[in-house]
Amino acid sequence: MIKSYLSVALRYMVRHKGFSLINLAGLTLGIACSLLITLFIYDELCYDTFHANADKTYRVGFRGTLQGKKIESTMTGFPLAPAIQKDLADVEMVTRIASWATFPMRFEDKTFTEPNLLLADSNFFRFFNFKLIEGHPDSVLHGKKKIVISVSAARRYFNYRGAGDTTPIGKTMVLAQGYTAQISGIAEDAPSNSHFHYSFILSLDSWDDEPHVSWITGKVITYVKLKDGVNEKVLTDKLSQFVKHNITQELEAMRRVNVDRFKIQGNELGYFLQPLKRIHLHSHLTDEIEVNGEIQYVYLFTAIAVFITLLACINFMNLSTARSASRAKEVGVRKTVGAQNIRLVGQFLLESYCYVIAAVCLALFLALVFITPFNLLTHKHLHAATLLSAPFLTIIVIFVVVLGALAGSYPSFYLTTFSPIDVMRGRIRTRMRSYGIRNALVVFQFFISSGLIIATLTVYDQLQLFQKVSLGFDKRNIINLLHTKNLGQNGVVFKKELLKHDAVISASYCNRLPPNIDWQDVFSTTAPSKDYILSVYEMDYDHLKTMQYKMVIGRFFSQEFPTDTAAIILNQKAIEKLGLEHFGHLRLFSAYGGPHGAEKEVIGVMQDFNFQSLKDPIQPMAIVLGKQPNWEMAVRIKDGRYDEIISYMKFLWKKYAPNAPFEYTFLDKNFEAKHRTEKQIGFLFFIFTALAMAIACLGLFGLATFTAEQRIKEIGIRKVVGATTTSIVLMLNKDFLRLVLIANLLAIPAAWCLLTEWLSQFAYHTHVQWWMILMALVTTTAIAFLSISFQAIRAGRGNPVNSLRNE
Repeated sequence: MIKSYLSVALRYMVRHKGFSLINLAGLTLGIACSLLITLFIYDELCYDTFHANADKTYRVGFRGTLQGKKIESTMTGFPLAPAIQKDLADVEMVTRIASWATFPMRFEDKTFTEPNLLLADSNFFRFFNFKLIEGHPDSVLHGKKKIVISVSAARRYFNYRGAGDTTPIGKTMVLAQGYTAQISGIAEDAPSNSHFHYSFILSLDSWDDEPHVSWITGKVITYVKLKDGVNEKVLTDKLSQFVKHNITQELEAMRRVNVDRFKIQGNELGYFLQPLKRIHLHSHLTDEIEVNGEIQYVYLFTAIAVFITLLACINFMNLSTARSASRAKEVGVRKTVGAQNIRLVGQFLLESYCYVIAAVCLALFLALVFITPFNLLTHKHLHAATLLSAPFLTIIVIFVVVLGALAGSYPSFYLTTFSPIDVMRGRIRTRMRSYGIRNALVVFQFFISSGLIIATLTVYDQLQLFQKVSLGFDKRNIINLLHTKNLGQNGVVFKKELLKHDAVISASYCNRLPPNIDWQDVFSTTAPSKDYILSVYEMDYDHLKTMQYKMVIGRFFSQEFPTDTAAIILNQKAIEKLGLEHFGHLRLFSAYGGPHGAEKEVIGVMQDFNFQSLKDPIQPMAIVLGKQPNWEMAVRIKDGRYDEIISYMKFLWKKYAPNAPFEYTFLDKNFEAKHRTEKQIGFLFFIFTALAMAIACLGLFGLATFTAEQRIKEIGIRKVVGATTTSIVLMLNKDFLRLVLIANLLAIPAAWCLLTEWLSQFAYHTHVQWWMILMALVTTTAIAFLSISFQAIRAGRGNPVNSLRNE
């Protein structure tokens, strides 16, 4: 029986090639898109699951409230981990890591800036399931000046080809400022779905340039692995005891803080636990090693995958019912010879599964072809092998079962309702005017399409706003030179030599440049005594000229005033936060033993400017003089002379910092990079919108075919009495365009609510505007009109004799 049904299904697909191709095209496009999105979601949800005890592993976070501002950081003090291991029996193991991003590394004549240098405790490879190719987990990071190199880094420096090749074990790497470490092991690269990565791992014991006794100053990230059956909430309560006995003691003894006053002001400090597997999608703390994902985007892509799959199913249903008239006699004959409805349903469901299985096979091929460009678009490292892995194939099998049943259920049950007597008498068309479900499906298709068009235009408009918004300074023609600390004592002469070039307008050292200024400190006023958290911007005397910031009141730092080394400048937001109308005789000092401890006199107020992502409002800022050289340099140049300046800078760099890599960025590109995710979302919306519209067009084409078949005699009669092709086209379009209008009326408020919520996360944002709504309405209407008109013109040009022959 099944063999017979399968034979009939395949024969029907071959006989009606055009119909089959359209059906397969819609299903294949929808399934291929959904497969890639599912692969993306699967990867996002599997972060850090490769660790054997991921369910029992947590990261200890530091949480506090200072002057009403909540602080949550990944960083903890050095003493925390040993104390946990010693005093908390619920903990099986604890380890610490620290990240030194973009760190210069050299071996002989090969120098690179490594993006992921970690420092780690000696038990790092026993705690985590990162694989060592060479070296023993217990010894590779035991002691000082031990360093483990990743396979990819070993290839760069030593042309390492794997186990059995000439080993770099025992060779000496030179880090910044002449610090050396001996290679003690080779590790496989961290999987792409790890929330942190490494190129080198230096033993934490090597960080011995200063005593690490502070509980408050965060320098390391602490992870704990709990024993079986231990509740994380119990451990969190025990961690609070460390606050009471150690942090409070440090505030009183070492930082001379009145703890009672500290608490009265609403300040508090403490720890909390984060499950390892939730870090990537649910954690956005200060000092994250890498940028984490967003669970909201996982939900968004899940919804899009579901919608696109539903659109493909709707197409299949519409196209199948559009061909129902041609299948009616087949159903009538089968019923006449005794076929039961359940068997007919089985036959048509089997036919549906044939289409779905064929579409899934084609979609898998398309997904394999487009996985590389999809990776480039999403900045992921998705592997083609994952598509063919057992877990993913299980998902695909479930997908086929559900999709086949969903796509084939309505057509199969619909076809089996035909009466064999009506079929044989040619009355079937009068029974085929139940438009409710099909109309609802069309409305749903264009509801999704219209919403996606509005979303795409809104994201595009938001990105355009980022380009146009006034930052408070001119970001154009500024080169951001990195790692200038490596110049050491040559920093001053390097700057002088650089300024000799006629294309260099100005140059200045600073700790960081916008939009990456993230240093903060707690400052106190002397009278009345009150604490404030301010962002800290260190710069030299030429920074105002280089960046073209503007002073509102007072003056900028000047070498004519030697006391300016103990001066401070505030931005307008800081003055507002301090509740001042003017700054005369105001003095600030760094509270709690911070790095800017000396009392400083405020000498001016700088106009507010954006120094972080445009998602964030401008924060209060303290501006102080920094050392030369500092971490970075801003170089403003004449327009259009980038190449010659970069060549000249590279020449000077090799002269004054020969052992450090030369790296730079462009300030305007740094701002663009801050909103890379929004650009990706915008482009993905464009692709999804195009796919949704293409699938919707196929669906409308099928429904127009269905309608033309039903009304073929009506069209014939109209032609006989003088109707033109144009009038027939308008007649067939009228009902469909009404559905498109209803879909837009439903989509507009839904899109407006969702997009307004999304835009609210940005300090600077656009709005859903009338022209976006109009564009969605015009686009969907035009595409619907063209899709229907193609079939309507064909019906209008038909010979009425053929349609009226049986009357």
